[in-house]
Amino acid sequence: MKDTSHPAALYKLRKVTRILALIILLMVVGGFFMPTDYRVERSVLIDASRDEIYKDLFHGDSLPNWMFIQKGKVDPFKGALEEGDSVALSYDEVPEQGVLSVIELSDNRIRFDVRPKPKVNIVHNVITLQPSNGSTLVAWTIEGNLSAGLLSPYLAMFANNIAGDNFERSLQNLKEQIER
Repeated sequence: MKDTSHPAALYKLRKVTRILALIILLMVVGGFFMPTDYRVERSVLIDASRDEIYKDLFHGDSLPNWMFIQKGKVDPFKGALEEGDSVALSYDEVPEQGVLSVIELSDNRIRFDVRPKPKVNIVHNVITLQPSNGSTLVAWTIEGNLSAGLLSPYLAMFANNIAGDNFERSLQNLKEQIER
């Protein structure tokens, strides 16, 4: 006696796998046309003058305390970073180090680049300080480009959510540190 239930089940399985293969193919092809660059912006209002914030931002006694780095930290250093200076970034579980390099220091804008680890693309950072009724609005913008293969466009699409939390933590740490 012949069992006829298996051919129907195999037909359904074949149909499902073909649909899944088509969806995966469309996602891969679609990824080639999506951008791999990203931009993340966050800000916080700090009850302090621009000058108070500016002097603490890149000082060795404060930068390692306010800047949040997932599973890592800014290495301790003495003094304050100036244009052209760099400081190492160390990670808990990885021997590789990253680097934070100060590009420009002006009255209301600070530009610095971060290379999180060797062979990882540079992330461009800009912090602006805008006076606002006795307080200062500190706005932090990062921009970069991902090179993680086929996943890059999809990671870039969600970078605002992925990286945004880290910047919110950093800005909150800075606010608490300055307002003490």
